Amino acid sequence: MKLYDANGMIGAYVKERVPIADEAQFIRLAESVGIEKSVVYHADARSLNPVFGNEKLIGICRDNPQIEPCFVLSPHYKYEKGWAHMERLLADNDVRFVRLFPKEHGYTLASFHTAEMLEIAGKLNLNVMLNYGSIYSDLGEDPYFEELCRKYGHIRFILTEAPHLRNMMWYGYLEQHSNVHIEMSINDNWLTYERTVGLFGSERLLWGSNMPFNHPGPSITMLAYADISEADKANISHKNLQRLIERD
Repeated sequence: MKLYDANGMIGAYVKERVPIADEAQFIRLAESVGIEKSVVYHADARSLNPVFGNEKLIGICRDNPQIEPCFVLSPHYKYEKGWAHMERLLADNDVRFVRLFPKEHGYTLASFHTAEMLEIAGKLNLNVMLNYGSIYSDLGEDPYFEELCRKYGHIRFILTEAPHLRNMMWYGYLEQHSNVHIEMSINDNWLTYERTVGLFGSERLLWGSNMPFNHPGPSITMLAYADISEADKANISHKNLQRLIERD
């Protein structure tokens, strides 16, 4: 089964201890399990400074063609370098994926910061990634995420680490918003692929490893043994992500 990983973080993570300690270890593990392409952001861009971390990621991608860069966008750019600088970096490095961490970087989905970044993402035809933790609180899912899906219907949103216990939530996104994709790395519930594909098809589901927080083995196994067609497995394992990389 050909594997393209839609969800990885590379680099040393300072906020918690994780099994994969550095860039070299990430690349070795990905190669050992047969991952041919990995969409990754840099740990420093999430936990230290997005400007610095994205620059480190560019250097890694130059030496490792199997790494597809995912920039972390943040208001840091606006106040340190300016949005124009960020836009040039995205275009010059042919970046196709970006991530937002609104809670961790001190803004909200409803803020004008988010709107400004999404305007740039739309202009450059980028895929915008958010993890489930970014849209969830004790009160439930952030209703403004759906507002963004409606307002920016031309942008493809990828929701990562969507847990199976919240499947009614992401079923709703798939049903109501054709621009939403779901990354399935931590969906380890029985029949999760069978039920989701049966309801919505396989064209907006993405396989991911969630490295370094998870070993890729369980997510590979879940897809490999799912009772779905080989065509659906191919869509999820690599073809859907390949289309996003190529901006199809």
